[in-house]
Amino acid sequence: MMRRLTLAILLVLLALPAAAIDRPAGLMWNRTGLPLTLPLQVKSDPGSDLYLQLSDPATGQAVLAAYVRGGAFFRVLVPPGRWALTFARGRDAQGQDWQGEDGLFGAATEVIALPEPLVFQTEGAARKSGHLIDLRGASPVLRDIGLCQRRALDPETLSGSWARKHPHGLPDPREPGPFTTPRYDLRSHFCDDAG
Repeated sequence: MMRRLTLAILLVLLALPAAAIDRPAGLMWNRTGLPLTLPLQVKSDPGSDLYLQLSDPATGQAVLAAYVRGGAFFRVLVPPGRWALTFARGRDAQGQDWQGEDGLFGAATEVIALPEPLVFQTEGAARKSGHLIDLRGASPVLRDIGLCQRRALDPETLSGSWARKHPHGLPDPREPGPFTTPRYDLRSHFCDDAG
């Protein structure tokens, strides 16, 4: 009985595929030491995962890596600079072809390198310029995108202000008052080329 059970377990183990490496998701690493503040969005086909690398165009040194699951919404913040972008594409949505950063998607790996480096930068204090790359067609389609920011007053911080305590004039300077400094929240939204 024990011999049959051992044989059955062995047959089941042999029937299983080789252990696949779990697919990651999103940002994998950043070696620049710079803050990740500028938008990069990638559109991809379902069932077509991507491994993205940003590299320094002068040295070829990889500075950032991310994993894009095919067909899923993907946006990552990248550091400021001028970066060469390379994608490795695999066709297995289940991740069975993903063999890690060294093996990528095995022999079926397709490499897509953008012909020119892309610039990621801030423009003034309120706009962060990035890019959207659409890899769903025969060739990559590139579009500039912007992340605009503005400060919005937090009304909760006005609860102790003199305007509420003294609606008809200035407070008596001899009176200790709960003066508060208003707080502003940073609000971000995608904006078009007009800003």
